[in-house]
Amino acid sequence: MNYYLSVDGGGTKTDFLLTDRAGRPVARRRLGGCTYSYIGQEGVCELLEEGARLLLRDAAAGEDEVACAVWGIPCYGEDRAFDGYVSRRLPRVLPCAHRLCNDVELGLAGSLLLGPGVHVVAGTGAIAMGRDPGGKTARANGWHEFFSDEGSAYWLGRQALALFAQQADRRRERGPLYELLRAEWGLESDYEVIRYYRENLENRRERIAAVQKLLCRAAEAGDRDAARLYEQAARALARTAGGVLRQLDFPEGEPVRVSYYGGVYRAGARILAPFGRLLGEMGAVLTPPALPPLCGGVLLAAQADGRDDPAEIAETLKSFEEMERK
Repeated sequence: MNYYLSVDGGGTKTDFLLTDRAGRPVARRRLGGCTYSYIGQEGVCELLEEGARLLLRDAAAGEDEVACAVWGIPCYGEDRAFDGYVSRRLPRVLPCAHRLCNDVELGLAGSLLLGPGVHVVAGTGAIAMGRDPGGKTARANGWHEFFSDEGSAYWLGRQALALFAQQADRRRERGPLYELLRAEWGLESDYEVIRYYRENLENRRERIAAVQKLLCRAAEAGDRDAARLYEQAARALARTAGGVLRQLDFPEGEPVRVSYYGGVYRAGARILAPFGRLLGEMGAVLTPPALPPLCGGVLLAAQADGRDDPAEIAETLKSFEEMERK
C-alpha cells in the first residue's frame, strides 16, 4: 500500500493525482467534466474509472498498491440514487479504502489544511462548504445552474450575454464588451449572436462559463457595466459564505477564515477586493488557499489512512505546487 489517489471532479474538467504516502506526486492526469446531469451516472463512473486506470498505468503501479482513494464528485450528496450508484460502483475499481464526497470538500481540506473555516468555489459553478471547530459542516449555493450558482463563471457568462444584448440595442451605453464579442465571434450584425449562441453555446455549460473570460477582458478595457458584474458576483459569493457561517458555530469575536478557488478568481482584485471587503463586514477574513483541491484530496486520504498530523505532507505538496508554477 504505497500510494494515495486524489480525484477532483468538476463541471469542465476532472483532475487525478497519485502520490506516495509522503505526499510526493507520482503521476497526474486531466480528463473532461464529470457532472452526472450532463453525462449520466454511468458516464461519471466510466470517466472516473478510466482516469484511475490511466494514472496507475502512468505510474507503473498495481491496483493493490493504493492505500486510499478520495473521489471528489460534483453533485455528490444531493441525489440519493446517484450517491448510491457511485458508492457501490467506484469501490470495485481498487481494493483499498475509499472516501466519496462532494468536490467542494477537497477544496476546503486543501485551502485550510483540514482546519476550520469556509471555502467558496467560483468555477463553472459556485458552491461553499464550511467546518466549525466542533467538526460540524454546512454548505450553501450550488443547487442547480438554472436557479442557483450565483457568482459562478456560468452565471457571469449568462450575464455577459445579456449585457451584450442591452448594449447592442442601447438600453445600456455601449462599452468594450460590445465590440469584443462581435470581433471574437465574427458577428457581422448584432442579431447573429442568436445563431452563434444556438450553434456554439446552447446546452454547453462549460462554453457559457468560458464567456466570463471575455467579460473580464471587457472590464479591464474600461467597460463599467462589465466591472459592475464582478462586484455583483463578489456580493453573491459573500452571501454564499454568510449562509454557511450562519449554519455553523464559530467562537464570537474571532475572525473566521474564508478561502477560495476557481476560475472566476483569476479576475484578481476585480473580484477579490470587494469579496474581501464584504467578508470583513461580517467578521470573516479572506484567506488565500494553502493548497489546491487536488492536494486537499491527498490530505483527506492521509487522514483516512490514520495520519493525524498533515503538516509534513502539506509541506511536501506545497513544494511541488511551487515547482509546478515556475
